[in-house]
Amino acid sequence: MIAGRWVVIVATAMVSALTLVAGCATATPAVTAAEDALPKSFHVGPDEAGIYIIRSERVGGAIPLDVLIDGQRLGATVARSYLYAVVTPGVHTVDSLGDVRHTLEVEVKPGTIAYLSQVVELSYLTAPRTRLRRVNDAQGREWVMALKAAPQRRAADKP
Repeated sequence: MIAGRWVVIVATAMVSALTLVAGCATATPAVTAAEDALPKSFHVGPDEAGIYIIRSERVGGAIPLDVLIDGQRLGATVARSYLYAVVTPGVHTVDSLGDVRHTLEVEVKPGTIAYLSQVVELSYLTAPRTRLRRVNDAQGREWVMALKAAPQRRAADKP
């Protein structure tokens, strides 16, 4: 009798967990091959700079995490994706929005590219927490080549 109750409790818990996980999945617009290929050229003009936000891990799966640069929404990453922005040289504020906002100031010089890793940490029954950290050029390029571009905010998405 007691074993039968445990089977029901475990089965109920599993169904509840699967329902929660399924509810977290979101559909994201597809990125064209051209949108994915252009940032992989690693070209930036002499009077501009580039910033990559790279989410190389599988942690968090389909949970999108918004990224802002200087207060403007760039897009949202999912596991194994990246975002790319062309910016003016200087200091920029990059925000990663999880359960807690993580902010990193990044200085980019003309003609250079900064690579930021977006690390995701999941906790039981809470939204994901994220951290941003700068990575070296070789590691950043390797990750970008292995990953796909995340959909970015388009003109129609602007408020």
